[in-house]
Amino acid sequence: MLTNSPSCLDNYIVFYNGCYGDDTPVPTSGYYIENLEGLTIENVAMITPELLISATQTIKEKMLFAASIVENRLKAILNSRGIKLNTLGKLYSACSVTSVADLPAPFDRGIRISKKWLNSPQSRIFIDAVRFKSKVNGPSVIKVKDLLGNILWQQNTVCIAETEHTVFIKKHFNPDIILVTIDTTSIQPYIYTCDKTTNCTPCDANINLAIDGWNGTGVGPNGYVSVCVRLDCTDKDIICQFLDRLGLTILYQTGAQIAKEWLAPNNRLNIIKTHGLEWASQMATMWESLSNEYLNNEIDNIIQILETDKFCHRCETRLRMYTMLPG
Repeated sequence: MLTNSPSCLDNYIVFYNGCYGDDTPVPTSGYYIENLEGLTIENVAMITPELLISATQTIKEKMLFAASIVENRLKAILNSRGIKLNTLGKLYSACSVTSVADLPAPFDRGIRISKKWLNSPQSRIFIDAVRFKSKVNGPSVIKVKDLLGNILWQQNTVCIAETEHTVFIKKHFNPDIILVTIDTTSIQPYIYTCDKTTNCTPCDANINLAIDGWNGTGVGPNGYVSVCVRLDCTDKDIICQFLDRLGLTILYQTGAQIAKEWLAPNNRLNIIKTHGLEWASQMATMWESLSNEYLNNEIDNIIQILETDKFCHRCETRLRMYTMLPG
């Protein structure tokens, strides 16, 4: 079973007559698996492993695996075209501790980090470490959350009075705006200044991040933690940017994966072992070839879309050498 697949692939390709509860979802790609000639819920059910329970689950699993294959091919092609997808930004130390401590409060307080008017789908906020200080001893929790309050990362900690602590996070976060907070219920947190006079420098045009204090309900110049942060570019889940162009590519690759399962040495295949193997072999080859063809047809369009990302797009010409045979 595949895990941690991006949510953008939910119901991307489905069975028209699948087991989905009350209503069959409309595929976001526009394609049903029955668009591939010869595939039906009955013959997919014959090759469904027991762990996947149903043909519907088999299609979901094979589609996710096919999308992973297509994404890896896409990355390889873009790399060969000189598109540099993974780059590290400059690491900044943001916000400075003061000599002023605040009173305990039953809130998560800290800082807010956001991209500054930056349209860059492949950029990710990377938090290296968070620092904090309390006037008194006490337990607390360090959290990274989105604006809806969903916890993206957290770690319990214990504050020792008058000691600035460092907790390493070393993780990328997808949302354009995140909150890095500390639970101030049982501690007296020191205030950190996050304005133009500190090394936070939210006005610096080169950092591409705005960093403000967060008092639990809104932003301001005073924060309650400090961070080492940078803005990176990553190829993670890059396929999500181009799903409107990769429908046929993933559909045919899904068919190829099903046909390969058909050909696998599996006890459940005894039912169809004597008929259908030649068809499955031909279809696996043909569908994989069509998947590659449709992907190659879309590469130039995908590169044009990538070039609109002025922060992450990098182009490097590659010197290609060809062996010259003697005439």
